[in-house]
Amino acid sequence: MSWSLGEIGALATKAARGSGMDWGLADEAGYAVKWLQRRQLPGVAALCRYLSWRQAGEITIWPDDTARDGHYCPIATGAAYGDGVFGDEVQFARVRTPLLLIPFIALRAANSPVCLSMGNAIFALSQSKFGFSKNDTAILMDASACHIYATSDDKLPEMITIANAAIPRVPLTASACITVLNSFAKNTYAPATEASRLAGAGAGLNDND
Repeated sequence: MSWSLGEIGALATKAARGSGMDWGLADEAGYAVKWLQRRQLPGVAALCRYLSWRQAGEITIWPDDTARDGHYCPIATGAAYGDGVFGDEVQFARVRTPLLLIPFIALRAANSPVCLSMGNAIFALSQSKFGFSKNDTAILMDASACHIYATSDDKLPEMITIANAAIPRVPLTASACITVLNSFAKNTYAPATEASRLAGAGAGLNDND
């Protein structure tokens, strides 16, 4: 089977919440995954990797000085950038799964072109264009130093242009990652209790089927 973007967005939000994020940040994670998958980029795989690292305690949740010995959270950092917390140019020493930054950078690129340099790859975003440099093997990198900077249309690097997917569904190749996201999402489900069953959750004590 394949999954719609709506289904994947909802699952990503639940998985992020199940990993320990608050609901606001979890919603941002769902948004990021949908944005990437719509453009045929591996958003599901990126979140799957990130949440696994986050569970292992390898993430600095908020971008502050303590990240010098760890890695920045791409969701918290990206959401802060999209909300204007940082200036037009900012650098981060180490960001886990930096692909997840891009949907938030795009929020500001609607006003002025922006580039994201991460390792050997460069993403360029503007109101009418979105693409990445020829080194596409670096797209799903584990971690990288990141440099976000404003540019202009005439200075955008040569890039492979990315368009919205013609069929906005997530393919079967993402099945393994979706299984991992489902395992995180299960942490949001409240366990059944005797009181909840008697109140009508499930069949209770009166199952006539």
